[in-house]
Amino acid sequence: MTHVCKLLMDAVTDAVTGLPTTGDNVRQSRVYAHDRAPALSVRLGERRAIGIRSNAYVDVEQYIHIDISVAGSASTIDDQLLGIDAEIYHALMADPLLGLDFLLDVDPQGLSEPDLERAEKPKAVATSTWRYQLRHNIGNLEL
Repeated sequence: MTHVCKLLMDAVTDAVTGLPTTGDNVRQSRVYAHDRAPALSVRLGERRAIGIRSNAYVDVEQYIHIDISVAGSASTIDDQLLGIDAEIYHALMADPLLGLDFLLDVDPQGLSEPDLERAEKPKAVATSTWRYQLRHNIGNLEL
């Protein structure tokens, strides 16, 4: 059995793997930097219960963060981030529930302000955040 949030994270990772700009340079990670950019890191955010249904199911919100890493001239950083953000949006909204029957809804939350690393070749990271609403059995987080 697998935790429902791991299933969600895997589905998001699959959906954003193979994008035109980042290709297969995608990981599930919150720690390790990519050795090349552009790249994506898919990671879990906060999960919180938002309701109990008939003492049988729990509705929760699960945030998924996708860190977008880019490198290049300072004048192209924002264009790169926005282009990749648009690709992520298209990929995740093509099937908003990602084929998962326990998902109820998705709300794109937006893109964070880029964190810029000053260097000979500037690097930046911005985070695309997604809020998923899901339902699981009150007695089990695994499917």
